[in-house]
Amino acid sequence: MKKIFLIGTLACLGTLTIAQDGDDKNLVQNPSFEALAGKLKKTKQIDKAAEWDSPTALKADLFSTTTEGLPCGAPVNDYGKESPYDGSNYAGIVMYSYNNKEPRTYLQSKLIAPLRKDVTYCVKFYVSLSDLSKYAVNNFGMYFSKDGLTLEEKGDIIIDKEKERESIALNTDNRVYNERYNWIPVCGTYTASGKENFITIGNFYNNKETQYEKLKKLENFNGTQIPTAYYYIDQIEVFIMEDPAECACNQAQNDVTESVVYNKNTASEDGFSIDEQVKLATVYFDVKKSKLEPNMVGDLDILAGSMKANPEYKLKIHSHLDADEGAIVRKDPEDPICKDLDVNRAKVVKDYLISKGVEESRIAVETHKDKEQVAFGTTTLDHAKNRRVEFELVK
Repeated sequence: MKKIFLIGTLACLGTLTIAQDGDDKNLVQNPSFEALAGKLKKTKQIDKAAEWDSPTALKADLFSTTTEGLPCGAPVNDYGKESPYDGSNYAGIVMYSYNNKEPRTYLQSKLIAPLRKDVTYCVKFYVSLSDLSKYAVNNFGMYFSKDGLTLEEKGDIIIDKEKERESIALNTDNRVYNERYNWIPVCGTYTASGKENFITIGNFYNNKETQYEKLKKLENFNGTQIPTAYYYIDQIEVFIMEDPAECACNQAQNDVTESVVYNKNTASEDGFSIDEQVKLATVYFDVKKSKLEPNMVGDLDILAGSMKANPEYKLKIHSHLDADEGAIVRKDPEDPICKDLDVNRAKVVKDYLISKGVEESRIAVETHKDKEQVAFGTTTLDHAKNRRVEFELVK
């Protein structure tokens, strides 16, 4: 095991002042790497992201949509293709290599404020396995410390003492993340011992304790597989956990096809104008589905009746995806399930209204992918609210 020293500050980061993006309660500075100190020209430049660095001599990578092409552009770069989860930039780290042939890399930053003793915090960040990775692994950890870690040479940071491992926050089920098509959240909790100032993200367990899967190369993807588990990282959060539901995204995301449909309030034929009925008639969908759920047809029946009673009106259907579905389409525009999902959702609603007597000539359709979200969080409920078809009354 390499010898690890503690340092009070990260010298490479300087004193650049940045605005805190994201939620005010997030203690992570520059959580999605949007504030840059200089232009990206090559890999191993994580220190170009304000308030971020790597604790070992081998630096993590930084990718940006403002940099065109290889090696550090986005969505296309040396390791694959991925659009940022948030903003224009994301980081990349080596989590594992077969027989330790390549050293791991890590992300490190100082928190906005020290953690408070005996307070439980939610830990979240998003990962996406690069397309050219030959391996997928578990053990995604965030290590909390009063001082920053530093290793003056290239190597792995292994935390093998049980007491020190209490400072590592892992995903609740610590599963293997093998998704190469989407951003998936890592979610965990951490109860502070007090005055922790730094976070370090990576794999702190030796290879024998790390589960891995060997993956086949993606078809129709150019490039040679790399003998590592290389992951993109974005949108890092640490905040006081006031409600356990705020930190439960791992359970919802373990299976992206889990059945979740937003349960809305329904309208009534009495007491509502046609404008109000249009607003209340929003239709919600299951994950990656365009099936019309039984509890959604009641408001459509009312809307159809109002449209027949008011022939001077026309209707525009607006169809939307949630952020995860949109990310799948950006990753693979030909994804067989999601590429036309917003079109299919609009069609099933339009067909139902036509079946109830509304003339097809009075219905227009506009699709938006995931560009117009109404809920901007990362919970199951937030995603469910965004998988929707809305209506606009046109006079």
